[in-house]
Amino acid sequence: MANHDQIIQAIEDVDNRIEEMWDRILENGETALAEGTWRVRDALSHLAARGNGVARVLARYEAHRAGTPAAAPRSIDEINHDQVAERSDKSVRELLDEVLAGHQAAIKAVRDVSREILREKIPAGYQPGEIEVGDSIMRGGPYHDHGHLDQVEAVLPPE
Repeated sequence: MANHDQIIQAIEDVDNRIEEMWDRILENGETALAEGTWRVRDALSHLAARGNGVARVLARYEAHRAGTPAAAPRSIDEINHDQVAERSDKSVRELLDEVLAGHQAAIKAVRDVSREILREKIPAGYQPGEIEVGDSIMRGGPYHDHGHLDQVEAVLPPE
């Protein structure tokens, strides 16, 4: 079970990684990722849109607790496309700033979640089974972010 300190540390680790790559990201925002059709800036748009996913997980928790079936999710491809399109006019710097601001909001939101709620089980979402709220925050937040940062870092020139 992920606790408050672990979640906050994991988010801060993502921010530190972004800070370490900051200049290289700024210089290479239009670089294509090695797989798929996204560029560095598209991955950042996606991360910015998901910067504070705590409310999304808590909404799933509340719906589960109330016995309200979750709405059928749109396809991940549609969601990702919209996240990128909504930020197409932003600069790479603005996207980076939005990611970091979202992370600060996520840290604040996590501090307001009780230890008991972090331990509650909810449907895992796109996967079968259940997951604890705290683990869902980690999976959809820092773990997810590191995966996309791995893709970005792979196409950046060395320091």
